[in-house]
Amino acid sequence: MASDDFLAMRARVRDTNISETTLLATDYLNHFNEVVMMLEMVPDMPEFLDELKEWQPKSYLQHFRDAAFSDAALAVEAYTFIPTK
Repeated sequence: MASDDFLAMRARVRDTNISETTLLATDYLNHFNEVVMMLEMVPDMPEFLDELKEWQPKSYLQHFRDAAFSDAALAVEAYTFIPTK
C-alpha cells in the first residue's frame, strides 16, 4: 500500500515532466544524450574531443542539483519517495 507521502508527491508532480508512477524525471537521460551527441560530432568537429574527455557521469540527484530544468528542485525532493520496485 502506498504511503500518504508518496501519494502526496504523486499529486505534486502531476502536470510536470516527472512521472507520477515512478517519481523520476526523464530529463536525467539528457545528461547521457549530451555525451552521445558529442561523440557523434567528433569526426566532423575534432575540437569536441577535449570537452568530451572532461565529461563525467553524474548521479541522478547531482544532475538535478546542477540542472536548469524547471522542476529540478521537485525532482530532487521526489527522489526521496521513489518506489523500490
